[in-house]
Amino acid sequence: MPYGPGGPGGPAPRAKKGGAGRLIAVVIAVVVVVGIGVGGYAVFGRASGGTAASGGPLKGKVLWQSQDAPQNALGLSFLGGWHTADLTVTVAPRGLVAYDARTGRRRWQLPSPPLPAGGASLICGVSTTTAGNVGVIGFGAGSGGTVTKCEGFALVDLATGRTRGQGTLQSGTSLGDNTMSAEVIAGTAVIEYGGSLTGYDLSGHQRWRLGPKAAGGDCFVNDLLPGTNTATVLFDCLGSDHTVTVAQVSPANGTIAKKAPVTIPASMDTATFRLVSAQPVVLSGGPVDNGALITLDDAFQVRATIPQKDAAGTLDLSPYSGLASHMLIHAAVSSDTLVVETKETAVSSLRETNKIVAFDLATGRERWAKSLGGKVTSVPVTFGKDGVIAMTNGTYENPPRVFRLAAADGKATPMGPAYSRDFIQKPRTSRLYWDGTRLFGISLTTVTGTPSVYALG
Repeated sequence: MPYGPGGPGGPAPRAKKGGAGRLIAVVIAVVVVVGIGVGGYAVFGRASGGTAASGGPLKGKVLWQSQDAPQNALGLSFLGGWHTADLTVTVAPRGLVAYDARTGRRRWQLPSPPLPAGGASLICGVSTTTAGNVGVIGFGAGSGGTVTKCEGFALVDLATGRTRGQGTLQSGTSLGDNTMSAEVIAGTAVIEYGGSLTGYDLSGHQRWRLGPKAAGGDCFVNDLLPGTNTATVLFDCLGSDHTVTVAQVSPANGTIAKKAPVTIPASMDTATFRLVSAQPVVLSGGPVDNGALITLDDAFQVRATIPQKDAAGTLDLSPYSGLASHMLIHAAVSSDTLVVETKETAVSSLRETNKIVAFDLATGRERWAKSLGGKVTSVPVTFGKDGVIAMTNGTYENPPRVFRLAAADGKATPMGPAYSRDFIQKPRTSRLYWDGTRLFGISLTTVTGTPSVYALG
């Protein structure tokens, strides 16, 4: 079945240029999961902190939803958003809107900052997480919802909806400059732009800077994720003979605490690889439908390589959405298990199915594969205390429903009744957050009249 009206949102992958005019197309998806002040950060993949969610049973009720059309004054689409214990925030090209997490009432609205030379800007980057009630956005010049050049960054105070500091982005290479990446880690805003990495305090003053050669040779920062009081950084070093470098960087002073080269299969371009998880480190990349997932140990040595083509089907590593330069896939990571979905297979002219598959991080072996219905597809959401939480995308006959899959064997148990047919295909194209009792969604599609932000209980 197609994605439905509007299809998946998200910006086009950025291209990076280095060496003798070498153009490196970044095409792989990246996923995020970190603890951000709620019971469990139930977005897809990146497990680098937070408390496991138990939750349930759900009641099949829509607690609240926003009917704000994506075609509002803040932009034609959504770049991403944040969720905390108090707020759910959407980020669109022309600004942010925050909703009360309990009631859904709009709390504040913030337009994108003015350009340094004056005039309206568009948002070109969003931190995947917040910390200390602060999030980071990048902004720059552009038109029609597309940024041509990132120029500045701003630190957003989630309590007030105001900027508490901003500055100019610094690029040290000829790499693409229309997107930026950022995280807030241990009181520092860590920003990647143009292949360099810079740390700022939460008032916007620069603390440190790592240039493109910080990892040695002709290298640039290719991805960034927050760990526990550390930044996990992926460097792509041109001419490095099928290796990338993974490093831990101190957010306080930019010191590289440890780093190690990681060998990428010879058939795959190193520039396509991204971080799926920071702790433990999992990488994803490679050619379309013939890529791989690579798991690393604490010393950044390869533990296992998991081919995208699995016995259960072709693992879905395609981006469903993007937080500017962060391209997201549906996945969940625990200390010893990686869970991903397979691509859909047709069962009729109008219906498809897929499976959720669990792999052992140490060996790469498949632990189990589970379908949540012969004529529905599903996505993993996050790990809970009693297993993996997943949600079906739903059809007219079988609307969306939340399940818990047992960690040991994938046995599926419904967490409550099905939800409204208004939410058909929303799980596929939303960032989902589980707080232990409720499921929050931020839609990243541009479908008029469908909820852009919602809470399910």
